[in-house]
Amino acid sequence: MLEVSEVNDSEAIPTSCGADAEENAEEMGDPLLELGPSPVVRDGDHVLLVFADGRKIFAHCVTKVRGKSAPVKIAKRTYNTHNLIGLSYGTVLELGRSAGLTPLEGNQDLMPDPAAIQMADDSIDNDKKAADADADADSEDVEQKKSRDNRNLVDSNDAQAITQSAIEQMREKETHGSEIVQALIQNSATFDSKTKFSKQKYIARKQLKYQPRCRLTRTTMATVCQALYEKDARKVLNLRSDTLAQILCYSNVCAGSQVLVFDTAQGIVIGSLAQRLGGYGKVLSVYTGHAPAYLDLISRYNLNFPENQSIKWIHASEVFKDNATQNQLSNTEEEEEEDLEKKDRDQFNWPCPLLPHTLNYVKNEMTSDKHRDVFLYKRAQRFTRKLTRPTAMESRQWLNGRLSDSLIIASKYDPTSTLLQLLPRLRPSGPFVVFFEYLEPLVECFRELQNKKLAINLRLTDTWMREYQVLENRTHPNMTMSQNGGFLLSGTKLCPVTGINELNDEALKDAREKYGGRRGKRPPKDSSSTQPAAKKSK
Repeated sequence: MLEVSEVNDSEAIPTSCGADAEENAEEMGDPLLELGPSPVVRDGDHVLLVFADGRKIFAHCVTKVRGKSAPVKIAKRTYNTHNLIGLSYGTVLELGRSAGLTPLEGNQDLMPDPAAIQMADDSIDNDKKAADADADADSEDVEQKKSRDNRNLVDSNDAQAITQSAIEQMREKETHGSEIVQALIQNSATFDSKTKFSKQKYIARKQLKYQPRCRLTRTTMATVCQALYEKDARKVLNLRSDTLAQILCYSNVCAGSQVLVFDTAQGIVIGSLAQRLGGYGKVLSVYTGHAPAYLDLISRYNLNFPENQSIKWIHASEVFKDNATQNQLSNTEEEEEEDLEKKDRDQFNWPCPLLPHTLNYVKNEMTSDKHRDVFLYKRAQRFTRKLTRPTAMESRQWLNGRLSDSLIIASKYDPTSTLLQLLPRLRPSGPFVVFFEYLEPLVECFRELQNKKLAINLRLTDTWMREYQVLENRTHPNMTMSQNGGFLLSGTKLCPVTGINELNDEALKDAREKYGGRRGKRPPKDSSSTQPAAKKSK
């Protein structure tokens, strides 16, 4: 049973001053910092499983969901996640058919050590001995020695002596993956004739298949964005993690600020803002449709209760409406004085008592205490959502009562019309950031802001990124990669009354004549100073 205790204001606020006040503040601490991220996985947390081959899979770590263990699907197989609770982040797990996700002890890596395979060690030693023998041999024997290369390798199934059915029998008998890889190397007819790099790639490929491992990673704004981008970049509007970092930087999001955001990129920006604010401030999220979308993805950020409550959902009809509708709604708001939904919500008492028929059902029809606990827990969650859900009038008051400190748009809709309708909701001198996956609509928006003189410090940027493979004697750019990470338009809003850009065309022309052009060209010298110098030279 949840209980709520009342706290007197005089007791909550220390009245002492000086050194006593500092000591009391240190003893009290920040209550929201106690709800910070945990170093271990807790019940109900979402984690990210990062595999050696680049796959990233989300997993929900819970003991039971509706009476059954919550599985995570990996390679067409389901695995239980209850054993992940209590493990520290960064733990390496190994996948087994019957054992499931098994944590490994010690400082294990995602890729198993090839030195653990005896045949691989022997082949590497033989390569070193052969190289030393070649270096010490006489010039007469050079013609007889042949260097190892892949010219004689044929891509056929005749080189491997072990059949697929034999491998399946070994896996059904729970044979360890390293033993299967060692057996494949022993029965390969072409392994010894391969080069050193080919042997390493062959061993790594077999280890990825028969000895898969993954790392337990915390879900943050960077890891969630990168995982969704690698899975399907089109669903997140080609929003990369570095572009998301620039959005948070240019928008100047900090604790205590109110941010107006219109996000259709699967809710990545909304969850990142709530995690950045840490429960201090408001995220006014504009949504379309009957209900807020992307709630499932936002839950993967493992936000605590204050961070979840900082997200305020506002329907798009409250923002994108014409002047006639806005005037009509403003008149109706003046007429109605009380909020009926809030009035009904205030009638609830916490903890909410059981009604007679509910009490009779719990006492008489429920036979076990386990079923009673589950029923009362779900009932408490339902009433908690009712008591904390804001009404439509409260959302309208948050939107119209105070201008937002920052404006972020990451939407698939036209950026020009969207920004022009949301810009009056931003305070003067407030930063705004518009993200779009194509350049041309942002160029039109840039010109529109310049012509109407609505903002200054306008910047249209694009981050170019290239991934490299860094290995010994094999460092080169990746063969397949996506360079597009979207485009950003950032600026600062001018005050519609007193905000005037003093750098008009005439002022810019005078400045260029005095100080030089925009490309660093110096202004021409005065004719009066050049003529006497010419006469003296003659």
